[in-house]
Amino acid sequence: MTKYEVIKNEIKEQIEDNILKPNQVIASENEMCRHYDVSRVTVRKAIDELCAEGILYRIKGKGCFVGELKDQKRSHIYSFTEAVKNEGKTPSKKQLSLKTMNADAYLAEKLQITEGDEVYEIRSLYYADGVPYSLNTAVLPAERFPKLDFFDFNNRSLYEVLGSFFHTEMYRVRQTLEAVTADKEIAQMLERKESQPLLKIKAVSYSLEENREIPVEYYEAYILTEIQNYYVEKFTV
Repeated sequence: MTKYEVIKNEIKEQIEDNILKPNQVIASENEMCRHYDVSRVTVRKAIDELCAEGILYRIKGKGCFVGELKDQKRSHIYSFTEAVKNEGKTPSKKQLSLKTMNADAYLAEKLQITEGDEVYEIRSLYYADGVPYSLNTAVLPAERFPKLDFFDFNNRSLYEVLGSFFHTEMYRVRQTLEAVTADKEIAQMLERKESQPLLKIKAVSYSLEENREIPVEYYEAYILTEIQNYYVEKFTV
């Protein structure tokens, strides 16, 4: 990988991680030259390409800024229910638990809240044609979604409730995928043997407010890929 590609990729990662936010000015060319120990030509090539892709934009005399997220290419976000329907199967789910707890350091970092803040944890089992295929645990900040525990998520979609009652729509989901095997508890939930191969997803869902991404949900899911194929649809415009 060339030096300008390293710079370009690091800027992209900082935007994806919400370290650099929409319309925020990035480091100057001189600062990046010193940081990466490269020439201005190298830095400018990285920035020029990011500007051409609409990820950054320049304002004469002021510097280079992160582009607005609505102008960036993004994936279509499918809920678990939509994904099952798209495969021609009948979806259903069972809410296993809904409780409040205090966020540990990991959850606080993911949701950008303070450690110890109250959060809701919703654990659900998803079915396709009556067969369990996914065990999902969602965590949301209680301050943002007061009285979320009043809802019955056996019959309602979490995202529908967030949209209808809290005016929160999911804009982007950042996921980490990992191949794992089921432990005893998960195997029993999914009606499989221990060591069943699974796809584990850890994700943070973001809403877009005043052109800023706000993390509103952290979730983990264990999926039987033999029942549900997992894919992401990319848009090119």
